[in-house]
Amino acid sequence: MGLTVQKEIQDQSLTLYIKGVLDISTAHVFHAHFTEIGNFQVLTIDFSYLEFIDSSGIGEIIDLIYLSQEKNIKLVFKGMNDFTNHLFETVGLYEILKSIQGEVV
Repeated sequence: MGLTVQKEIQDQSLTLYIKGVLDISTAHVFHAHFTEIGNFQVLTIDFSYLEFIDSSGIGEIIDLIYLSQEKNIKLVFKGMNDFTNHLFETVGLYEILKSIQGEVV
């Protein structure tokens, strides 16, 4: 299984569509897109097509949350299935995002 990341740009917003498996073998594919986010005000990560995520993938999401804070970018998660939503709640990703942004979108 692999991972593809498609991007869509609208004005000052970047949306990354995550498709496939975000794990230790594919985390570098996701991470490669971090350099592009500095030019946007809003970054949306669409998980609609995410099939699986492991702890390496969670680590990449945490890195992205902190990077968004450094660059003053609003980070939005969307398209999450019940499993991914529950996993993010369990590991505290929403709490991290809330403490940085003041809200979870």
